[in-house]
Amino acid sequence: MDFAFGPEDERFRAEARDWLAEHFTGPFAALKQEPGGHPGEARGNMTARRAWERELGTGGWIGLGWDRTDGAYGNRAATLTQQVVWAEEYARAGAPGRLGHIGENLLAPTLLVHGDSAQRARFLPPIARGEELWCQGYSEPDAGSDLAGLRTRAIRDPGEGTYRITGQKIWTSLAHEADWCFVLARTEEGSQRHHGLSFLLVPMDQPGRIEVRPIRQLTGTAEFNEVFFDGAVARAEHLVGGAGHGWRVAMSLLAVERGVSTLVQQIGFAQELSRVVRLALETGAAEEPVLRDRLVRQWAELKAMRWNALRTLGAAQNPNPNPARDSAARDSAPNPARDSAARDSAPNPARDSAARHSAPNDARDPAPRKGAAHDLLPGSADPQAPGPRDPGPQDPGAPSVAKLLWGGWHQRLGELAVQVRGAAAALGPARWTAGRPYELDAFQRLFLFSRADTIYGGSDEIQRTIIAERVLHLPKESRR
Repeated sequence: MDFAFGPEDERFRAEARDWLAEHFTGPFAALKQEPGGHPGEARGNMTARRAWERELGTGGWIGLGWDRTDGAYGNRAATLTQQVVWAEEYARAGAPGRLGHIGENLLAPTLLVHGDSAQRARFLPPIARGEELWCQGYSEPDAGSDLAGLRTRAIRDPGEGTYRITGQKIWTSLAHEADWCFVLARTEEGSQRHHGLSFLLVPMDQPGRIEVRPIRQLTGTAEFNEVFFDGAVARAEHLVGGAGHGWRVAMSLLAVERGVSTLVQQIGFAQELSRVVRLALETGAAEEPVLRDRLVRQWAELKAMRWNALRTLGAAQNPNPNPARDSAARDSAPNPARDSAARDSAPNPARDSAARHSAPNDARDPAPRKGAAHDLLPGSADPQAPGPRDPGPQDPGAPSVAKLLWGGWHQRLGELAVQVRGAAAALGPARWTAGRPYELDAFQRLFLFSRADTIYGGSDEIQRTIIAERVLHLPKESRR
């Protein structure tokens, strides 16, 4: 496939760059993104960050690439390459991680496929305007990566026509800021596993019925939460996909989350790698042969991820349909591998990470040192970098392969950032005080947060099980 930018794309780029130059100023400039951050992070002025979401919505920059069959919902049309252009320019401006990522890139595509016209009309315009934030109610404490083992229940009140939800969710990113939560709950008494689940849209402003408790992370922030539902109310018309069909809806959303939302993040990864390489050049660490080899390997693996993303996107455009493979991907029947694999990607910096849906910094390389380590500095983003689209049903293993690739790669980048700094990596950027006892710099945050990259969004073990059983058709693991 040809992802070269044409004249229309360059005009779109100029429009995006001009808009960001005009609007990402004043109080918003203080929100400039740092490496190692992610959208759900509890740093920065949340009032200003919500205002920035509304600013993006007013400009029509939310929901690029949404299916416009049933309406535009306030956003602008954009081709695949134009979506990449926007991601590049957004990153080049240093704009902040997106608080609205979950609503825009997870819920909206799900409603466009499974929602009815009333649900799309009610929920998509506020998302496109940047007015309503969402969180995801999937993972539970006793279920681990086994989403089908969830226990949260939603009981239908025949008199009021509402559902009463009782249970607990965990690792819920942005629950402390969200206006709404999409919740997977058991609605059929006595049902087990993937049967009897429903996908409900629940307002978070229910004092006494919903309690949010922040979970403090290694980075010192508390972007993830436990959420307790004690008779929380969801209206019957906010049931998506029909009663008992929540598993099908949930699987559709997870395919978007694991496969689509991670594609453009490579542009942001290139930006982070640029900073690590520059640091290695500045400190002389790049002259160490072993470390230099790791820098080269990191660069090469990032390129491999780009080409794998291109392959996936090319398959989604259906150049060579494979009926047997497509049928397997569309199969929504019970599947033990899928049962154990599906889970809330809770703190997905990729899902919760519009910051990484951005482009490499186009700053020029520093003066060459001995050797050519500066050749590793990513330049402008590859025009082949894919946009936030559903990889489609053609390759059921593509999302799992992508997750395995980027999770391990980003974790190793965090380790590399610390190694490049040497002993200085153990020191904070400022003297700790009683008022600010836990101060980290950007590379320390990158290292600490990336420890979770191979766990959230479906652990590496879960992804390998999916590939083994659903793609390679190896004997299924015993699940007694």
